[in-house]
Amino acid sequence: MPKLLKPILCELRSDRLIYGLILLYIVLTNAILLPVGHVFPELYVEYFSSLVTLDIMVLPAIVLAALLLRSVIADPKRPSAWVMAFFDRQRIARIVAGFALLVALVPFMATFTAMKSFIGLSGFKADTQLADFDRWLHFGVDPPVFLNNLLSDAHAWRILTFFYGPGWMLWVNGFVFWMAVAAPRADVRKRFFVGYIFAWAILGNVVAWLVVSAGPAFFAEVAGDTTRFASVLSALDAHRPPSGMGIRDVQIYLWELYITRSAGFGMGISAFPSVHLAMVTLCALTAAEINRHLAYAGAAVVFLIQIGAVLFGWHYAIDGYFSIATMVGVWLIFFHTRSLSRPSSGSVDVASDLARSA
Repeated sequence: MPKLLKPILCELRSDRLIYGLILLYIVLTNAILLPVGHVFPELYVEYFSSLVTLDIMVLPAIVLAALLLRSVIADPKRPSAWVMAFFDRQRIARIVAGFALLVALVPFMATFTAMKSFIGLSGFKADTQLADFDRWLHFGVDPPVFLNNLLSDAHAWRILTFFYGPGWMLWVNGFVFWMAVAAPRADVRKRFFVGYIFAWAILGNVVAWLVVSAGPAFFAEVAGDTTRFASVLSALDAHRPPSGMGIRDVQIYLWELYITRSAGFGMGISAFPSVHLAMVTLCALTAAEINRHLAYAGAAVVFLIQIGAVLFGWHYAIDGYFSIATMVGVWLIFFHTRSLSRPSSGSVDVASDLARSA
């Protein structure tokens, strides 16, 4: 254990910038929320429960299953010996430090959600301007209406619904888990998590506060125009699943939380900019530094999420364009500075090692 403690502490110290940014965000945000009593302790419980389910049970189980399968292929007579050799001290240290980082994201996300819900309390003022600019940018056509006229096929809706909902969750959280416990390089992990904090805190809170908007799904409520995106809402109703919650049900749920000032997982309504698009763009940029084929998959996910965001009325098209352009610009201009791009030989990559260890 003493031999393992030193590499664990070393890995924890390598993440000190990330922890510092998380702490700074939580302190500054709560300095705004606490005086007005906009605090929801139950959010911490809900996000911790989500962390346990996805990052401590589901994703590790998938990785473990892959490791066991690989061990049988690599050494059929002694697969357990292969697994024991695979998990050296450096890799175990990174995994422990990675789980510590995942736990630190629980208060970060709970605080973000509280702040997001606070932003819209004074009303949504920018929807008409965003919708008009969106229409002007697309040659006089509202993109949500255009896409709903173009994509009415039930199979296309099911595919896009999956990618925008559970697909997005698995893809993004899979990247978060990978970067936390087994990033191929320390500089890539650092850039990813600094980008993660930038996407949620700066785009999702600061920019969203400057341009307070609800999105096409709530245009009738916030702008008073019940006809402009009526066809979008009708399409959402038409594609409701026979059981369970559909997209329109989630939108109604979020609006009820908003008007009743209640707490709930994912609470808060904000259209501009799209954090959904910011996060998948971050994943695609990270993938581009690791594996060309993974980068292609990342770009495809960005495309599908952009289409789904507009088709389902969550966002104006400009919400996604802005997020994509901003994340690409920040990644290329600022994240390749000396302090954020210095390579490290201490990081371990489970995925790459699995592929190489034949």
